Amino acid sequence: MECPRAEHERGVLCPAPRGRRQAPGGGKQASALSGRAPRGDQQRAAMIAPFVLDRLFIEASSRSRAETGYTIHAGHKKHWLDHDLPLALFSGLVRELTAVAVIRFQGWGDPLANPEILPMLAVAKKTGARVELVTDAGCFTDDHANALVRDGVDQVVFTIAGLSEEANFRRRGTSLFSVLEAANRLRTVRAVHQSRLPAIGVRYTLTRSGFAAECDQLPEFLARVGFEAASVRLLSYATSPQTEDDTLVPVTVAAYERVSVRLHRLAAEAAARGVRLDSRLVNGGQTRFHCPDTPGSALFVAADGAVSPCPFRNVPVIPPASYRFHGQDIPFPHDVRGSLRTTPLAAIWNEPAYQEFRFQHDTDTPPAGCAGCWRSFLTTL
Repeated sequence: MECPRAEHERGVLCPAPRGRRQAPGGGKQASALSGRAPRGDQQRAAMIAPFVLDRLFIEASSRSRAETGYTIHAGHKKHWLDHDLPLALFSGLVRELTAVAVIRFQGWGDPLANPEILPMLAVAKKTGARVELVTDAGCFTDDHANALVRDGVDQVVFTIAGLSEEANFRRRGTSLFSVLEAANRLRTVRAVHQSRLPAIGVRYTLTRSGFAAECDQLPEFLARVGFEAASVRLLSYATSPQTEDDTLVPVTVAAYERVSVRLHRLAAEAAARGVRLDSRLVNGGQTRFHCPDTPGSALFVAADGAVSPCPFRNVPVIPPASYRFHGQDIPFPHDVRGSLRTTPLAAIWNEPAYQEFRFQHDTDTPPAGCAGCWRSFLTTL
């Protein structure tokens, strides 16, 4: 019997089908009769099987400067946990992987706040993976610019939420000037070294106030300041009732279509100016569960070394803590599958409950804690 999980799992042997009775005499005799290895042998074999991931999310640091606005740190800064991922722990992690397509340094803080971020990026590039860095540029220096170009990091994505310094600080609690200065530094170093890397992009969080006041200015702004690619993400959740008014979640088909048409027009206008623009928005009327983070072939490593299926299942805040979505307070899920400080990654990945979790996602069946997550309502335009 062919296992339905075979095409989904990465670096793990397929467990035996459910419901089959064990032969009299115990596990070893049953395995001999069925021609299958005992479960312990399966797990040991899984530990040495090729370990391949599509995406690896690394939270190099959970430290953040965002003190105001809609960010989760701003809403929960009194209970925030600051950590920096040690270089030795990251190096050991990548040695366990046979291959990984994308390593993305992104989490709940600024990766550049970690003093060991530059050697981490160099280690990541040596894996042959595409390496991406997401930052608000608050800690960006000339040393960062030189190293990013020297090591051939594939893309740097700057995060903004406004097209003016005042609007960006009010919404994100970070500086737009810092982003523009960092992008200029990168372009200068690239020109000196005659390099095309890293590509310079921006992730623009579109709020309700931004949609009304500055959305149509976005293509011209991106072209003028020299960004080559942009991702538009609508603010879909709030950290408090005070920031909920600025969320933008279409809840009817008509509202979704109005926002979608406008974003398609923005993409066309940006393309005419030589800027690639993609958009994701939450469809509040969507009923079919589908997680865009593909935890069947991806994972998130937090700054304290904890392994979770995705970033949203391990926000570094002391519970109880919650966010608001669709007018409801929803507790942050806390889903830690193990720690790299005590357990090899392969052992964490091949733990039976984690295998079952990934299988449920691969079949679009919401596991406990995932049903109702705002990210399951995301659609890509």
